[in-house]
Amino acid sequence: MGISYKKLREIQNRQMTELSRMTPDNVKLFNQISSIARSTTADEKTQEEWILSAGKEIVQAQQDGRSAHELYGSDLEAAVHTGLGLDEEEDSAASEQPKSLETNSTEPQQQKQPRTPKWYAMIAWASVSFILLIQGGAGLIIGWTDGDIEPFSHISLFSIIVAAVGGIALVEMLRRLAERPDDQGADRNAVPKVNLRGIVIYLAVVVLVLFVGYPLRDSLPVFNLAPWVSLVIGIIGLALLRPLFGQKKG
Repeated sequence: MGISYKKLREIQNRQMTELSRMTPDNVKLFNQISSIARSTTADEKTQEEWILSAGKEIVQAQQDGRSAHELYGSDLEAAVHTGLGLDEEEDSAASEQPKSLETNSTEPQQQKQPRTPKWYAMIAWASVSFILLIQGGAGLIIGWTDGDIEPFSHISLFSIIVAAVGGIALVEMLRRLAERPDDQGADRNAVPKVNLRGIVIYLAVVVLVLFVGYPLRDSLPVFNLAPWVSLVIGIIGLALLRPLFGQKKG
């Protein structure tokens, strides 16, 4: 049974309330049984609700002057499994197999695209190719409607540099916006955090390129390309992405 993030946080906040009322010895006990409960095959909602009820029982025993350890006996794992309505042996056997399968099935997903010079070159190549494709396509459409194609008949080196650097910056921003805490092995229910520092850095790089390059825009070379030429170059550039930058097998 699934559980929403809001409900999960509500239960865990109540757990923390009970935890704050415990003695150091009972805190240690509570943490032990919480760890055991969360490692079982019971669904997350059942785990968290049982942990909350266990916390209340410990606090109540503490208030009554009784030892909380007496609630669970000497075998904590057995007591937790019983409390969750699980058979300890079956749960142990069931939990081993999914973990190994999960490790094997998710291992490739955890291998993120490395940030190598080749990877950045691929993004820059794709960005420039895409810009040429758009410029060429727009120029042809304008030409077919008897419009002025002069703005679409040339491209400056400055524009190419901005397209390359801007493409890299955009991709890195999107990567950081899409990153979740579970990418680093944290709680999958945690709220995604935006890496503002990374975004600011890449925006600063784009601004720097514009600041340095803009005064030089008139002195940098300008390439005269007919719209159809730009379109063909863009198509070829995108088609070569996989042959040039794809991972080679074997």
